[in-house]
Amino acid sequence: MSVHESIAAQERHIIEMRRHLHQHPELGCEERETTAYILSELRSIGIPVITYDDITGCIAVIEGGKKGATVMLRADIDALPITENSGVPFTSENAGVMHACGHDCHTAMLLGAARVLWEIRESLPGTVKLIFQMGEELGRKSEEYVKRGALEGVDAIFGMHVWPSMETGTFNFEAGERMACSDRFTIRIHGTAAHGSAPHLGHDAIVAAAAAVMALQTIPSRQNNPLDSLVVTVGMMNGGTKQNILADAVELVGTVRAFNREFRSSMPERIRNVVENTVRSYGCTAECDYYFGPSPLINDDEDLVRISRAAAEQVMGKDAYRATPKVTGAEDFSVFMEHVPGVYGYLGIRNPSKGIDCINHHPAFLVDEDVLVKGAEIYVRFAQNYLNEHAE
Repeated sequence: MSVHESIAAQERHIIEMRRHLHQHPELGCEERETTAYILSELRSIGIPVITYDDITGCIAVIEGGKKGATVMLRADIDALPITENSGVPFTSENAGVMHACGHDCHTAMLLGAARVLWEIRESLPGTVKLIFQMGEELGRKSEEYVKRGALEGVDAIFGMHVWPSMETGTFNFEAGERMACSDRFTIRIHGTAAHGSAPHLGHDAIVAAAAAVMALQTIPSRQNNPLDSLVVTVGMMNGGTKQNILADAVELVGTVRAFNREFRSSMPERIRNVVENTVRSYGCTAECDYYFGPSPLINDDEDLVRISRAAAEQVMGKDAYRATPKVTGAEDFSVFMEHVPGVYGYLGIRNPSKGIDCINHHPAFLVDEDVLVKGAEIYVRFAQNYLNEHAE
């Protein structure tokens, strides 16, 4: 039986796995039942697995019949804190938790690929590792696996995401900038309280904070090269105790989205300089903390882009390729790419004829399940093609 036939034979099971996972979602780092389900599926096939006592998720290891390179395939397993309103019969049974991003699809596709890779293992010139990763929605949780040695011996890593802005039957594996970093900053502005009837006796932290919010926009508009995408957003402003009292403290919390790695690394200093100099003119002081989240996801390994695109073309045809703009959303797959060469792409799931046209992270998010079997085969084809090209 060919790879294509083997994958096609388990299409119904892949869909059933996706629906089970969708019905039983768990938040990031709490995916205990999800991990148990994945382990049950893998062990029923006979695939060796690596687990961890202190984190969820797992790694399956499929050693080929010949020596060669090691390639890792990745699926994320966590859900979102969203109350589902999709109308599907297998809707979430966990109140306030939903697979609204498609991670249930990724997991089911990779489990489907696992079965076929195990069946053809004797023909593989190398090793395939499958990582089922916790907490993608939380920032840099992929780093927890790196700390525990998950990437040791891995020569390349592959990942993909079901994508609601692309039509079913299309794919994108493209070189260059694909997703931005997702960093967070917290600014604490200190002033001096006074009564609102005598503002000259104090230093208004709210006025200073308002000025700082506006001044921060000079970083993307005047410090950044306009040809490089950069977003600086202040999403929270907290301060004040009463309507007639000048606030003595205000906290600002925001996010930075960037693709240029060098400019991104300079953002803590740039934010600090702008804010401190701005609030000083209002008689206030400021403290600035900066958290580096997932780094920009950039497909800069042309060979891996070529191999991934060829794998998708094998499954879906050359005409299924669609050029897709980069987005300022983030993906912590980029953390793996800081350590080993990697490639990341998208698989279209939008099908208006079936009423499937909602964005992800939405209570009504739906997926065209016809793509799941294709995604599973793309996983297999990429592993095959990469190992064959790097055979000893």
